[in-house]
Amino acid sequence: MRKISKTVIAVFVVLMIVFAATGCDSKQDNKDEINVIINLDIKEDIGLFLTQWTVNGQTGGSGCSNADRSFIKRNDILSWTFDRQFMESPAETAEVTLSFIVVTEYFEPDYSFDYPEEYKIPMDAISFTAAFGETYYVSVTGDKTNGYSAVLENN
Repeated sequence: MRKISKTVIAVFVVLMIVFAATGCDSKQDNKDEINVIINLDIKEDIGLFLTQWTVNGQTGGSGCSNADRSFIKRNDILSWTFDRQFMESPAETAEVTLSFIVVTEYFEPDYSFDYPEEYKIPMDAISFTAAFGETYYVSVTGDKTNGYSAVLENN
């Protein structure tokens, strides 16, 4: 029985080392994903970062928050991905529109984006043609007093 326990522990340790080496936050290049890296360069920490997206006519929403309920840091780097398997009609490229919304206070994440309007600050949408397997970079600047803006960087 002790030998089985030691084997289970050894396998667990090896799996943890592999997981740590690959990194749970690092994105591996995936030829079936569109990856967008979002660089926050804003003046204050924020509660939530929401994304409304359209990819080849399909729409959806997603968001970023900290699991510990802390604020997202003003200079954080976030990411948004879209996997080809979710497309209704497979293609090599996609027309992408991303509309970001900053929520200035922390709220429990709500998939319908039902937050008080006075805490939601939307940005103008960005649109681009994306190729699967590529990474795109967006910079977000601003503050809650003057608003926020998102810019697609030249790749």
